[in-house]
Amino acid sequence: MKVSELNANQLPAVLANAMKVKNVPELNWDLCGKLIEKEKISLVRSYSRWTAFYVGPRSDSKEVEQTADTAIEAIVKCYIEKKLGNEI
Repeated sequence: MKVSELNANQLPAVLANAMKVKNVPELNWDLCGKLIEKEKISLVRSYSRWTAFYVGPRSDSKEVEQTADTAIEAIVKCYIEKKLGNEI
């Protein structure tokens, strides 16, 4: 399954796997703020959707990009793809 196809109910368990933790985290701004800072994820709003992306060491192309209806969902999907790849 592609990361972009994960629904909101699937994200916590997959995120726990990506973070290599046993407890399923609560998806909130406290957690997502830490992910943004630690993983250098950028977040932008475009019309009715949010896009989170990671540029990486080379600034000429995006390595990971995820778009979702909510900012938190986009950030979490971006982190999951960064850690586990585009398909899980």
